[in-house]
Amino acid sequence: MFELSLKQANQLIDETLSTARQMNLPPVAVAVLDPGGHLKALQREDGVSFLRVQVCQAKAWGALGLATDSRNIAERYEQDSLQQGFINALNAMSGGKLIPLPGGVLIHAPSGQIVGAIGVAGAQSDKDEACAIAGIKAVGLK
Repeated sequence: MFELSLKQANQLIDETLSTARQMNLPPVAVAVLDPGGHLKALQREDGVSFLRVQVCQAKAWGALGLATDSRNIAERYEQDSLQQGFINALNAMSGGKLIPLPGGVLIHAPSGQIVGAIGVAGAQSDKDEACAIAGIKAVGLK
């Protein structure tokens, strides 16, 4: 069984931040959570607003909680009022830990097992997601 190490979590963050700098994005915050939704590692760049720390964790937490990238959660939210009600209820049940915006991406081991999630916040959500995906690929995970 594969377990995401602290070293790998920090490498994920380093690669994600490197991508954000290459893309010339505003400051971002990056969180890596373990499969149980517990914080493994987090960094916030100088100048990022303080709420981005909570936002990046919520994007990753929602991805883990629903076993899908937060982009899919955002798309579900846009479908209809039934989906909005479901996601709003989950958010209320979790104490506001779910944000239906792109930028939370599941991390899979080479075997396909979910080993955590990464969340990025600070830029446009599509760009947050692009940085997360680049970080995952750079460290050889899926």
